[in-house]
Amino acid sequence: MHKKATKKILSFHIALLFSSHKNVQLSYMKISKEDAQAQIKKLQQQIWEANNAYFTENREIIPESVRDQLKQKLIALETQFPEFIDEHSPTQRVGAALSEKLPKTKHKTRRYSLSDSFSSEDLRDFDTQIKRFLKRDQIEYSCELKIDGVNITLWYEEGKLIKALTRGNGIEGEDVTHAIRTCQNLPLKLPFPVTIEISGECFISKKDFKEINEKEVNLTFANPRNLASGSIRQLNPRVAADRKLNLFFYELSSSQKLTPIPTTQKDIFTLFDTLNIPHEREFKIFPDIEHVIKFCESWSEKKKRDQLWYDIDGIVIKVNDLYLRKRLGYTAKAAKYATAWKFPAEEKYTKLLDIHFQVGRTGAITPVGILEPVQIAGSTVSRATLHNPDEIKRKQVKLGDHVIVRKAGDIIPEILEPIKNLRDKTEKNINFPKKCPECKSPLNFAETIVRCLNEKCPARHRESLYYFAKSLKIEGLGNKTIDGLLDLELIHTPADFWSLKPLDLANLPNFKAKKIHNLLQALEDKKKITLSEIFTSLGIRHIGEENARAIAQFLQSKWGKLSFIDLNKKTNELSLEELINVDGIGKQVADSFCTFFQQSSTQNLWSNFSKNGLELIWPQIKNQKRTLENKKFVITGTFENYSRDELKKIIIQNGGKVLSALSKNTDILLVGEKPGSKLKKAKELKINIWNEEIFSGQCGIKIEHSTLF
Repeated sequence: MHKKATKKILSFHIALLFSSHKNVQLSYMKISKEDAQAQIKKLQQQIWEANNAYFTENREIIPESVRDQLKQKLIALETQFPEFIDEHSPTQRVGAALSEKLPKTKHKTRRYSLSDSFSSEDLRDFDTQIKRFLKRDQIEYSCELKIDGVNITLWYEEGKLIKALTRGNGIEGEDVTHAIRTCQNLPLKLPFPVTIEISGECFISKKDFKEINEKEVNLTFANPRNLASGSIRQLNPRVAADRKLNLFFYELSSSQKLTPIPTTQKDIFTLFDTLNIPHEREFKIFPDIEHVIKFCESWSEKKKRDQLWYDIDGIVIKVNDLYLRKRLGYTAKAAKYATAWKFPAEEKYTKLLDIHFQVGRTGAITPVGILEPVQIAGSTVSRATLHNPDEIKRKQVKLGDHVIVRKAGDIIPEILEPIKNLRDKTEKNINFPKKCPECKSPLNFAETIVRCLNEKCPARHRESLYYFAKSLKIEGLGNKTIDGLLDLELIHTPADFWSLKPLDLANLPNFKAKKIHNLLQALEDKKKITLSEIFTSLGIRHIGEENARAIAQFLQSKWGKLSFIDLNKKTNELSLEELINVDGIGKQVADSFCTFFQQSSTQNLWSNFSKNGLELIWPQIKNQKRTLENKKFVITGTFENYSRDELKKIIIQNGGKVLSALSKNTDILLVGEKPGSKLKKAKELKINIWNEEIFSGQCGIKIEHSTLF
């Protein structure tokens, strides 16, 4: 800020302040309503400008002590003239405490995560995939610093903040409006009456984090992100207010009454500036991926990152054009048009004390190193993965080695390499077992990941039941309880949880009447369940929460609303080919699911779920125009504006099906340049033939610059 402007603001503050608290009270006694209203408005505006500069831009346009005095004066005026209190006043940010746990609310638009990139080659692969899908030679990218915070979505209606949600599972999030309202750099009211949904990160500055850790002596917080996450979930918003939370936004998910409509990421940030919505300022646009790589590498230097007043954990790279983003779409979990380039992880060294070989629910045998505890990236690490026998051999790690450890992606601890110069000849070779540590069955070494293929392996069975109960969040059904039920042979499959009786549970240690009642009630509450929840909780190989939801939605659109018994009748009606063509589902996922779906044990499980009173519930699928409903397509040739992958995606999204071979059951042959023999055969079979122009018209697509909204 220029010196003249600073002097002008300070002059205003000095004129506004009084020499003592007593004089302030005397002045308020004499002030007229009109003057009070005018002063209140001026104070609100000045405090907002000071807060915005301090909490968003990390600069002071006035001393903090003066800002606090201005706020006290505003409080006093609003106390004397409550009729002039504005709900958007800086004094009204802290509301009443919640009496119970945080309620959950469904997002207006689906929340997705980001895929990770760790090297320049990862970024070039990302660029290649996008160009191939869009059939373009050059793509413009936006880059912004990735704030290490908590994802938050806001709803503004007619310019007023009405809701703040955490990301949650992407479908619904926790309502944290009471806490987010306390963020000092957040406008509670926008300058224009627009209705928008925006997303960003809630975080705590480095300076404030340090001060809070020094102040709250009975609590020690590992890092600013953990503190921010805990703060927004406090039922009492005064806790959040004391933690000095900040917000930066980067996404406009939906909007109404917005002109002009943004067409790029740059447009979004320009709009945010107009609406006083805070955002990260190191934003750049680059014409190609090589410039992006140089930008990312420039921020790899820790000294440069240390100069920021907030923590970052990477760079977010996005296709700048919003229409191209819409064409690219999403996998079941992440946006295809974006990736997060992660900085090299923090590395420490410690001693490898032992190796445990863990058996997972899919039979995967994972060697886990037991370490002397060491602090890495704000948490204590005492276990780290060695992945598989090939990794152990490649890294030449031995028991007793001093090893370098890091958190891969800042999350999963892994052993990088031994420090061979510190060896004293007491180290021992690590011998990977030939048989399962639990059931002693021979292990399968055919894949990179070694597996126990015994489906009746006690460890696999136990881990799958742990996973099932944890995934469904059945309160009271923890690992120790499941161990007890297994020891008593009261359960064999997940369906058996719902056959438990009070006398069964009474045989478990420490299970009294209340605990028995609570667990049975928790199970009763879970009797109505969605198919996607079932698919997720059963731990099918390669099927996570996002893939499970995509498959469940596909089955609902294919077969309608079924019961568990109905699923048994559909065993042979699901083809691998049609499942592969579901957006976000690849061959590996489709193959794994079809194998699971057609097993006799799966059919028995559906029957037992039904027998024990479980009922499938079906979420409402949005009605959308499906112009190609039940049309069977074969694609041949090359196309000017589309890749094969994009054509398949559009056909499936519009209700059609893509076949690999031409037959009399084919409805339409979609023809590009150099179609080959299929065109002749289609004419002989009198099959409809569409070119690129007809296809675009039927699907209502214009291949030109458009907008996401």
